[in-house]
Amino acid sequence: PRMGPAESVREAGILWLNEDDSRTFLDPRRQEHAQEGGLVDLKQTRQVRLRNTAQEAVRGFGSWWMDLPAQGWFNDARIWEEMVRLHSVDAFMIKRPRPFTPDVAAVVDEDSMCHLAGGSAVAARPLIYDARAEFGRLGTPYGQYSLRDVIARRVPAKLQVFLSAWALSPEQRKALASSRSPGTSRIWCWAPGYIYPDRQDPSGIAEVTGFVAHPVSLPTAEVTPTQVGAQQGLLHAWGPKVAIQPLFAVEARPEEIWATFSDGSAAVAVRRTTLGMDVFVGTPQLRTELLRALAKLSGVHLLTGSEATVWAAEGFLSLQAHRAGPLTLDLGQAATVRDALDGDVVGHGPQITIPFEQGEVRVLRY
Repeated sequence: PRMGPAESVREAGILWLNEDDSRTFLDPRRQEHAQEGGLVDLKQTRQVRLRNTAQEAVRGFGSWWMDLPAQGWFNDARIWEEMVRLHSVDAFMIKRPRPFTPDVAAVVDEDSMCHLAGGSAVAARPLIYDARAEFGRLGTPYGQYSLRDVIARRVPAKLQVFLSAWALSPEQRKALASSRSPGTSRIWCWAPGYIYPDRQDPSGIAEVTGFVAHPVSLPTAEVTPTQVGAQQGLLHAWGPKVAIQPLFAVEARPEEIWATFSDGSAAVAVRRTTLGMDVFVGTPQLRTELLRALAKLSGVHLLTGSEATVWAAEGFLSLQAHRAGPLTLDLGQAATVRDALDGDVVGHGPQITIPFEQGEVRVLRY
């Protein structure tokens, strides 16, 4: 995943050029290699290079492969063959008719991030940094955007996840409400709208999300699914197992509450309105099963289960399996599926099942 709102960078007419410094099997520094999750052999190295470079092609990025200590990480021509194999994908994407525009958007606000105090990593890391792994197992591609693009109506995603919208001006609050397209689902994380330019006020959460919120002081920010949440696929507790301040619960009807804090207050609530669906997630952490359930309710088509990472655009699919075994791909339409790199027929949609090794990457076209 990228470390910034890369789709917004592209929207501004700037090429996102990604530094890929994955440790190849040729990294001689064994201790650091293991510490950084380095690749153990040529096969793993080629799979990860294929995965990363295919994602960049699908999303419209540039890339350079970076040998950080200049010690020969890429001194094997077999690694570079992945670049050659992807030429047909690159050639098509260079002339693509429209930019990468997924149905799911992860949204960050730079100004809100500036309000994080020292020690805030206990909340910000799981919500902003680690959440990308949860998005990656969603079963459909997602984009990374800045809040200003949402306000400017440049993010048409059906499901918009506001990861850091806790510090908003009065103008931004009005613009967020007026920029919403009917039927859009919005997930509001942690403390949305809590900070005004001149004060901190829980009433700002209701102004932005529609949920009346109140502060809670608890020994842990972990949440537990309710029976309603379990019916939607939430089977396990999640959230930082430490005290988080500030922390908020909301007022909601029992049928709207998907998870609660340790005191029984509503931590995750889902509400349908005339404009779409609003979701409050009070714990500063997301889970794949929550995102998948909300994506389905938002009309987002899921191509796979959570056992694979998928990037897709213009009939191209890049898949990496998280475990060995058969992987079912649901295209949602009748189509012949081919290997995008060698042209071989893989199967015929709308659903096909493909055997995968753990970590294996396939680039397909339909």
